[in-house]
Amino acid sequence: MAIERGDLEWETRVRAAHHRLARTPEFDPEQSEYYSDAWAEAHRGFHRALLEGCGNSVLLETFDRLWTASEVARRMASHHTPDRSAPDEHGDLEQAALARDPAAATDALVRQTYGDSAIAKKAATVIRCLERILDGTAPGTPSTSVEAKPPSP
Repeated sequence: MAIERGDLEWETRVRAAHHRLARTPEFDPEQSEYYSDAWAEAHRGFHRALLEGCGNSVLLETFDRLWTASEVARRMASHHTPDRSAPDEHGDLEQAALARDPAAATDALVRQTYGDSAIAKKAATVIRCLERILDGTAPGTPSTSVEAKPPSP
């Protein structure tokens, strides 16, 4: 929804949030082996900015609650992994969102979440199928449009 509804202000916030995220060091060796507090906040801000274009306050409040509830687990599970590049992964997501390409944004988000594994490819396929079901374009999906029928006598 955000990719479809976001305006120039949304694009500006996404670009600014990504800039902040890309320029914030992920790890502070003096703090711990996990993401730094500054990076964790920039990370949250980037993903929140991506959603803000949707204009749905319930979705945004749900995001805030779920992000807060999952932050400890996310940070504890996120060790420094030299073979992955968070700036590149988030840059791909930013570019897809600003290009208004939902399929590429889905792929980028799945890669960021699961890496470039078989499970990531399956997750992306499932998400695309769900999107097609929701928008009524999947084969065998009942049409969401309702034709007006005259009342029966």
